[in-house]
Amino acid sequence: MLKQIEEVGPRVCYSIWGGAASDVRTVDLPGYDRSEPVVAGNRATDQRQHGIYGDIFETAACFVDHGNILDARSAEILAHLADQCADIWRQKDSGIWELAEEQHYTMSKISCWQALARAVELADAGQLPTTCRDRWSRERDRIEAWITEHCWSESLGAYSFYPGTDRLDASLTLAVRFGFDGRDRLRRTVEAIDRELGCGPYHYRYSGADKEEGCFLACTFWMVEAKILLDQPEAASRAFTEAIGGLAPTAGVYPEMIDPASGRYLGNMPQGLTHLAIIQALMSLQARRG
Repeated sequence: MLKQIEEVGPRVCYSIWGGAASDVRTVDLPGYDRSEPVVAGNRATDQRQHGIYGDIFETAACFVDHGNILDARSAEILAHLADQCADIWRQKDSGIWELAEEQHYTMSKISCWQALARAVELADAGQLPTTCRDRWSRERDRIEAWITEHCWSESLGAYSFYPGTDRLDASLTLAVRFGFDGRDRLRRTVEAIDRELGCGPYHYRYSGADKEEGCFLACTFWMVEAKILLDQPEAASRAFTEAIGGLAPTAGVYPEMIDPASGRYLGNMPQGLTHLAIIQALMSLQARRG
């Protein structure tokens, strides 16, 4: 990953052969169940998505937490990346959902906070150069203050999708794992998402998504994990059991989305993000049970 970052910069996705992934192109083939169009490539390849910073630094932190050491070259690349994050967080982006409309998405700001929080921790642990450590710390705190001022909605009783809207975003459940903010606001946000975006045991990605797509399975299992971390193990266990029980019997391969009314699988199949979310939820449940 760091080699790709050094060669072509931080991106949402890379090609399997290395380098930037190609843009979307249509392929003249029939799709599954007559779905169309069939495409290759990824439209997000040139998008600005601040979530990549949080993902990269969380991965580096996990690597170190498991007893590994960052070599000098990797530490230098990550330090430059932290500087870039400190510069770019004020800009709008396409968000985790790869949306065409750029906004100051709350989750994107939280991801930048996450990246700089981990960068400071890695610097304090001797894993990153400390030259810019204080700057990363200041920008981390500025991001948190900006989110507190602009992204909390008293009318929703939750963090909103982006400032000035009454829409919710299910990906904000991930903020619990990242350790952002105090537990009260995160708990209230998770409750609002569960209430407003839930449909049966499943959840839509954001407000209004029910008009154009099914429930996004990863969101449901992120919700399970958030409930565990918010000391709601019984509710989390019930939610997990209901969600898994509602999925059609397969060989353990799950899709991107599901129609909550019919149970019909929708979207990409298989979907790696769904499986990762299920694994993370299971690991959290198991850790809670001891």
